[in-house]
Amino acid sequence: MGSMNRSAARNAAAAINPNRLYVTYRASAAARAPQSIDKSIGATRVVDFGVQGAVGSRLLNLAPGTNSAAAMATLGRNPDVLAVSPTHYRSISANPVDVVNDPLSDPVDQWYLYITKTNGTGGAWATTHGMPTIAVAIIDTGVDLTNSDLTVDYEESVVNGVTSTTTPSPSATGAAQDTNGHGTNVAGLAVAIANNESGFAGAGYSTHLQAYRIFPQATAQSDCQEADTGDEAQAIHDAVAHGAAVINLSLGSGASSSSDPAEQAAVEFAITSNVPVVAANGNEFGQDSDGDQSDFPAAYPGVVAVGASAVTDDNVGASYSAITGETAASYSNSGPTLLAPGGDSTGQSDNDLLHWVEGYSTTTANFASDQCSDSGGVCRTLFNGTSQATPQVSGTIALILAKHGGAGSLTPAAISAILTSTADSIGLSAARQGAGRLDAAAAVAHP
Repeated sequence: MGSMNRSAARNAAAAINPNRLYVTYRASAAARAPQSIDKSIGATRVVDFGVQGAVGSRLLNLAPGTNSAAAMATLGRNPDVLAVSPTHYRSISANPVDVVNDPLSDPVDQWYLYITKTNGTGGAWATTHGMPTIAVAIIDTGVDLTNSDLTVDYEESVVNGVTSTTTPSPSATGAAQDTNGHGTNVAGLAVAIANNESGFAGAGYSTHLQAYRIFPQATAQSDCQEADTGDEAQAIHDAVAHGAAVINLSLGSGASSSSDPAEQAAVEFAITSNVPVVAANGNEFGQDSDGDQSDFPAAYPGVVAVGASAVTDDNVGASYSAITGETAASYSNSGPTLLAPGGDSTGQSDNDLLHWVEGYSTTTANFASDQCSDSGGVCRTLFNGTSQATPQVSGTIALILAKHGGAGSLTPAAISAILTSTADSIGLSAARQGAGRLDAAAAVAHP
């Protein structure tokens, strides 16, 4: 059934990328920036984010062999430059009536849609089916473009500052084609088409998708590639430009890796542009001090930081109705805004589906253990992680926006307030559960 026990928001101790710099400069210097800034250090590739207020910003790729510290020192002496920093790497939680006809959207395979009151009697889908004019931007490893259960409005890859786009089509050669599986899984949890007699259903029901691949392609040797925060920043800007209603970041690294100016500025840009940003809170709890706080980018102000909940159940083959209680997943970092189901298995031999979040993977994985073939027309896998919790919240936000009139109808702050005021407490401290576990029905019904 695909790869098991894949911890979604891979939280490696991220390092800086010494060959890429994020520079903020005075707006008055915009016209001379190519000479004053870029040429002064021999930049080989430049991405300019424009001027916001009195400050402009741009990403610079250094030529091979360039001394990064010397380049930063040169820029630091430039009166046009306000600040300069390297970018970082980021790594990759009685049965009710099923109201959709997707064969795998049932109280066993998709138990998580019932516990959040998305599916089932009186669930969020009884209030709204969302809007096809609303799109969630999944910035990740890409998506399997051959998956007919995903409606892709726009696709793009941004890797090391090189941008590629193709017209969305059912093709395994598109710019955002997923060779890992993580991005496809995240996308399906957020926006797999519901009630179309096919596979799984995403929380967003009829919500559409924008797919951004910022991770290098997986290889036959490894699926643990890392994404540059400069590419992440560029994808965030592009998602806003292309009208994304919600941005999903199921990625991150621990607080010990430090914040990143390019990433933070892009997140702030999205939020001030009235686009909510939802990010995985991290999977290091109990490992080190990083687990006591939110990862970046979840830790930035205004971001909806999603931790993972898990059920307390040991009944193999049981359905949602057998669940006796909930807790925070053992790996889920403290400090979330709220929780959503991420599962908490005991390992690859754990065959209780209530301990997993089941969903899609990709048919074009390059790493052998990730390879997933269609079984009955569905390429499916099992995951645990705050990465899986995050898109359930993003899909719910898409429903909230649909209920209130469409993309941009509520501010990110208003959306966060709705999510936190309607969440269900599962009896833990605020540090562990935030406001509680997502209640999609209550959030969508909120006036």
